[in-house]
Amino acid sequence: MTVISLYVSAARPGYVDHALTASGVDAVVLDLEDSVADRDKDAARDVAAELMRSCGGLPDRLVVRVNAPGTAVLEADLAELVPLGLNRLRLPRVCTRHDLQAVLEHVEALDAGVAGRIRVELMIETVPALRDLEELVTGRPEICALTFGGEDFLRDSLSRDLPCDLWSAKRELVKKAAAVRLPVYDTVYGELHDRDAVWEDAHRAARLGFAGKSIIHPAQSPVTRDAFGAAQP
Repeated sequence: MTVISLYVSAARPGYVDHALTASGVDAVVLDLEDSVADRDKDAARDVAAELMRSCGGLPDRLVVRVNAPGTAVLEADLAELVPLGLNRLRLPRVCTRHDLQAVLEHVEALDAGVAGRIRVELMIETVPALRDLEELVTGRPEICALTFGGEDFLRDSLSRDLPCDLWSAKRELVKKAAAVRLPVYDTVYGELHDRDAVWEDAHRAARLGFAGKSIIHPAQSPVTRDAFGAAQP
């Protein structure tokens, strides 16, 4: 099954309701991280909290991308949202098993009931995370999927050959994800207006072995799904 995840910034609350009703997407990722400026972090978190209060928990299809481990911003995200029922999150910039352990222990301390049901989509955005992937995820049933953060990975790797290094990392990630038996979703593609380019990028990812892809606009959904379908044997 191809999984298409639509990012929507919590800093733009007018877009959130629209995203939740968008057709052709399997999950909506409410973003508290990259798309939110530092000065807007508190307001974005409040948007997520109000949405969860109004729905009596985390709405169906919604995943929250929290901020990175080791930051006060993540601590604030968890402190406000876990007691409201946050049990599906996309966790960015994990480098070590200790990073993951600290986050899960923090969740459990805030709400043991949620901790027992939490599902984590682990973002692979650093060289250490890709290199040590098996060690990172082994014995962690909370991890339900992996996602690739291409732009951050290239920045972390100090890449100078962007296209080549990007696809080399993707290839390695797919191979390692298969070894640990986790689905892995491809990074976003920033082009919105070139349908052929969107299709080509998604089709190449599908042929490589990705189980789905993150997108940044609903218009990318039908093109992406068509590309993944065309890659099926």
